[in-house]
Amino acid sequence: MARALFGKSTIGVVLAGGRSSRMGRDKALLAHPQRGNFLQHAEALLSELPLEKVVTSGARPGAIEDLVPEQGPLGGLYSVALATGADAALVIPVDMPLLGREHLAELLAEGQASGRPCYFENFFFPLWLPLNSDCLNYLRSAVEGSARNSVGALLRHLGAESISIKTAGDWHRNINTPADYLGLGTPDKTSETSLLRDH
Repeated sequence: MARALFGKSTIGVVLAGGRSSRMGRDKALLAHPQRGNFLQHAEALLSELPLEKVVTSGARPGAIEDLVPEQGPLGGLYSVALATGADAALVIPVDMPLLGREHLAELLAEGQASGRPCYFENFFFPLWLPLNSDCLNYLRSAVEGSARNSVGALLRHLGAESISIKTAGDWHRNINTPADYLGLGTPDKTSETSLLRDH
């Protein structure tokens, strides 16, 4: 029996509210090798998918600013959830410039089919996240300090699904430092079995 699709209001979210302290400048504004800057590329990538709309999280023009500052990705997701009222979100960080449409389309399809949060096996982002009451309650508790403020803790609480990576390559690379940025055109030697990246 085919699984029913989840919800009617799935949005795309670019997390771009970090301080970029290790980079020394705003990562969202770094030039992207294919188009514009990192933020423009991320927004355009999500816009290619069948999503209701695309929003950006962070203190920048046109974005959804955090209601509670300095609370990391969960603070951004909490603010986006309240501001949009969306049923679910396909979430990407601004600092993964090698993400491809095919990876996001796969994640979107799996999430909408199962209704469960899902991510690729060794990486918490990109992420498909249902913004249901259980999720919102956890996000609220996290920004208020009564629950662990980490993406991994949220996903464990929600019983998230880990999806096997079907395609090789370094599309999952994060660009956090000037050295990372300078090496953007060279293959990443990091093992795909590295520790889960908890942003």
